[in-house]
Amino acid sequence: MKPSALERIRSELSTVGVSLLPSLPTTKVVLPAKGVWGGAKRGVVAGATLPVMIGFVSPVPGGTYLGVLLSPICALVGGVHGIFTAIPAQEVENAQIMLEAATAQFRQMGLRDVLLNRIIALGNDRTTLKFVVWPDGKPTSAERGVAEHRKPFVEPIDTHLLISVEKSGLRGMDGIDPPTDVFLQIRVQLIRVKDDSVLLDERFTCASDEERMFLDWAADGGVHFIDEIESCVPELAEKIVDDFFRVYPMNQN
Repeated sequence: MKPSALERIRSELSTVGVSLLPSLPTTKVVLPAKGVWGGAKRGVVAGATLPVMIGFVSPVPGGTYLGVLLSPICALVGGVHGIFTAIPAQEVENAQIMLEAATAQFRQMGLRDVLLNRIIALGNDRTTLKFVVWPDGKPTSAERGVAEHRKPFVEPIDTHLLISVEKSGLRGMDGIDPPTDVFLQIRVQLIRVKDDSVLLDERFTCASDEERMFLDWAADGGVHFIDEIESCVPELAEKIVDDFFRVYPMNQN
């Protein structure tokens, strides 16, 4: 969107009602191979496809053809490698249970209300607009500086900032035991109340700076996993307020 169009949208705003949909995010987790059989299968797939991919991007003439010829040999090598390096199936399953418990724990931490309150506080502090809780929103936390926004509205709400948490979990490349990072993806829509027009519609993703192995994310009750999700909340709140209401894209001439 051109800066002039974004400025035109912002010039029409006055009071923004913020809400967060109650639906839970979809959990996406990249798992390591489970046991000998799982390691063998992934090793074969990785070994078979790698030389073809390298040949395809290689500047050497006939690289793709050469990769196809080497594929069966590399598949065999990859399968053997997978057998000896895969994590025992029971360890993977135990780690899954720990991460599921960690996911249930952070869903009980009230982070959704923290995100909602943080956006309202930042919007009021950093912009000239009035940010309030959308009437359907039911924040429960008592974060300082936000309580006044739960009083009866003096001004009509002209814009609805609708937020939904879409996905969370661990992402990374497929492999026998690939390193992964924690991610949280949300969708944010800015809707004009009078005609339900969607003025802005964006997705934001927060991811951990550090990658870890699957068993490391599950260690100690998934404490590192929970910490990364928790640290995403203030980052996403600032990103939403800044991108939607403060900063402007550079002119592309």
